[in-house]
Amino acid sequence: MELAFNLLLTILIELPIMAFFFKKRKRRYALSVGLFVNIITWPIVNIIRLNTDWDLNWVQVGVVVVEGFAYWLLLGRHIKRSIIMTIVANAASFLATKYIHISPDLFQKTPNLIR
Repeated sequence: MELAFNLLLTILIELPIMAFFFKKRKRRYALSVGLFVNIITWPIVNIIRLNTDWDLNWVQVGVVVVEGFAYWLLLGRHIKRSIIMTIVANAASFLATKYIHISPDLFQKTPNLIR
């Protein structure tokens, strides 16, 4: 449940930050590219996080580089702007997922007390 919550939190944080960097006519395409890139990179990061003992901070640096390159390639932005955009978005989502947690008890069913 925590992984699904982190994905939702990541998307809810990163996509509005990405929208800030684009004008209205190109914003919809940028958001769809951002969603696509996050759906690709997010599982890879979690597979690395769960199966290796690599430092998560260095993995995030790799994500920033890969996402910046993908935004540069797919959105046609200048490479510096793509890197800045992905640094801001990933820093915000990384800090949010690091410090905001959801209790597993929140979604557990309560037993029926029918007698």
